[in-house]
Amino acid sequence: MRALDQRAIDEIGIPSLVLMETAGVAVSNQVEALVDAFGLEAPRILLFAANGNNGGDALVATRHLVNAGFEAAAVLVRDPTGGSTDFLRQLSILQNLNVEIISLFDSPSIAEIEDVLECCDVVVDGIFGTGLKRPIEGDIALLIQSVNARELPVVAIDLPSGIDADTGQIHGEAFEATTTVALGAAKCGHVLFPGRQFSGEVEVVDIGIPYELLQDVEPAAAIIDEDYLQWAIPERVVDSHKGTYGHLLMVAGTPSSPGAALLAGRAGLRAGTGLVTVGSCEETIRRLAPSLEALMGASLGTHHIEAKEVQAYLAKATALAMGPSLIPGTALSKLLEDVLPNASLPVVLDAGALMSLSPEPTWLSSRKYPTVLTPHPGEMRHLTRLDTFSIQSNRIEVARRAAQAWGCTIVLKGASTVVADPDGEVGIIAAGNPGLATAGTGDVLLGIIAGLLAQGLPASIAARAGSFIHARAGDRVAAELGFSALIATDLLTELW
Repeated sequence: MRALDQRAIDEIGIPSLVLMETAGVAVSNQVEALVDAFGLEAPRILLFAANGNNGGDALVATRHLVNAGFEAAAVLVRDPTGGSTDFLRQLSILQNLNVEIISLFDSPSIAEIEDVLECCDVVVDGIFGTGLKRPIEGDIALLIQSVNARELPVVAIDLPSGIDADTGQIHGEAFEATTTVALGAAKCGHVLFPGRQFSGEVEVVDIGIPYELLQDVEPAAAIIDEDYLQWAIPERVVDSHKGTYGHLLMVAGTPSSPGAALLAGRAGLRAGTGLVTVGSCEETIRRLAPSLEALMGASLGTHHIEAKEVQAYLAKATALAMGPSLIPGTALSKLLEDVLPNASLPVVLDAGALMSLSPEPTWLSSRKYPTVLTPHPGEMRHLTRLDTFSIQSNRIEVARRAAQAWGCTIVLKGASTVVADPDGEVGIIAAGNPGLATAGTGDVLLGIIAGLLAQGLPASIAARAGSFIHARAGDRVAAELGFSALIATDLLTELW
């Protein structure tokens, strides 16, 4: 967005003050909408501004709120003499209009901060926006803590101060926004946790960047939502039959833990696959038999799963999934090495199969058919040799680098699941909730993605659409039962 702003100014000739004015008007409109939503009568609105262009947006919003009849004041948290040219111009306009301006930048004490906030009803955060790359400390940290402690409604300009625009990580302290006014486009920090939680409701507003400039920019990632799903999933053909929609072979389960195979297989059917065969050792299939219902069962070995048995079934399948409840170790590693290189169909790997892959499995890129890996952060730690903090603090880049290095589609599960493709494109799932942090939900996700692959969807679309369907189902169940009551089987009836 910084580059787009500059191109709009330099190439198109739109004055920077015009862009700032448009942004400030959008912010004031969102503040008015919040006041209406909260039913606040005659609220006192404080707009906190540093001395950069984010602060300039706040000063514009102050002027428009005052013009609309609100009791609004600008609060300066940095010495204005060092401000940007546009910020100083907006400050001069407020001074000429005799708008109330409060100075809070000369090392204020907590008592002074509390005194300013005493009669405040709504806060507008125009302090740092997207440019912050260092921890917030000192008086501004105290201010943020005081605002959050009072649980005041907060409208953040572009991004809550303290949130990293690219990773969603917190730099020291961060405002807990009620609404965030995203200028021009959403930022990764709006949809990656913890930034997603701190951003509240995100409203993307047009600030006048010409459409043709937006088309020239390669986005860091794409948000996967309902709109994506509408075109990603083809309509079913009226005169079709079960063979039209593929045959998924789900290699999963052990005698002591057969349920994961059942969950994953049923999810494959619910995803629309015509036929799903659950394959495992003889004893696992025997224990599953009374519960298979529409699933088919296949014994792939007497005491353990054998590569030749799996290979025999692959001739009938259109996709292969492996992993749920399989025990990682030498035997499973050997099975993967025997089956995967020559498996002429799309493959999805999860759980035990992932933990049985060697770290940095670059050999997967030599496969001629798509491979999808669905690791949670712990499994990603095994595959990349990175620590969990490094993975979680930079989820997009970690997933992207792995996908490019291994020639696979990576579904990095967790809060805001990230899907990365070998070509470097990334999607972020704009759904999901803490209720999905329960046993078996990963097995359901595997079944959905594998089922879509079996129906012929490309790996990138199957992974993105499947991850969104899964997260959306979780949101539907949580809306009815709450986060704590959600269990994996609940998802199966909410996929569509």
